[in-house]
Amino acid sequence: MRDLNVCIIAFSSTSQSVNLYKILKNKKYNVVMIQTPCTISAGCARSIEIKEQDLEDIVNEIKQNNLEIKGIYRRVLNESTRRYYYSELDI
Repeated sequence: MRDLNVCIIAFSSTSQSVNLYKILKNKKYNVVMIQTPCTISAGCARSIEIKEQDLEDIVNEIKQNNLEIKGIYRRVLNESTRRYYYSELDI
């Protein structure tokens, strides 16, 4: 899932990330568990990478299951450096 149209959901706890990952996999979403980029969180935290087109539905899943997240970030390409950075979304 290395295309540009992805978002990262970061969590404060591993249990919350694993819980949402299981819920989304059971509902057949194309998600990947990744190490949280160091620009978002230090340490060995886990995040879930999702397709941006699924964002609204997945936010609803988070709310319905009363899960706590640290934030949702969109992957953006810096045209001058050709590197990705993450921009936090207001959700």
